[in-house]
Amino acid sequence: MSEAEVRLAALCDHALVGQDGKVSLLGIFRTISASALPAEHPRMYLVAILALPPGPHAVVVRLRRPDGGQVMPNPPELSVHGVEGQDVNVIVELNKLTFGVYGVHTFDVEVDGATAGSLPVSIQPMPAPGQGRRSN
Repeated sequence: MSEAEVRLAALCDHALVGQDGKVSLLGIFRTISASALPAEHPRMYLVAILALPPGPHAVVVRLRRPDGGQVMPNPPELSVHGVEGQDVNVIVELNKLTFGVYGVHTFDVEVDGATAGSLPVSIQPMPAPGQGRRSN
């Protein structure tokens, strides 16, 4: 394998890795409803399971607004190590993210400076009372 491959990517309310290395995700979502802007999301986890070439790698998670601008001035950076035949679990806890505009934002997962995959999250106005709840 010569390039990074994203095998799974998700946003969720909580994530953990068991002693056996299995990743558990709770509350997977792709939409955040906000009553007003700016909207602060208290806590979420970005989980990416990556297939990587053997050796050390730098992983950076960037969040982009619908216009392409960056949301996080200091994006999370991780050092990981690829092993032949094993996936690498990347779990990033994101606290108090502030969204200033409605629309589809994108988390980019970069490995060694190249985007390996992207994960959209839609920031939408909260439905008016009586319109019902939108599903994730």
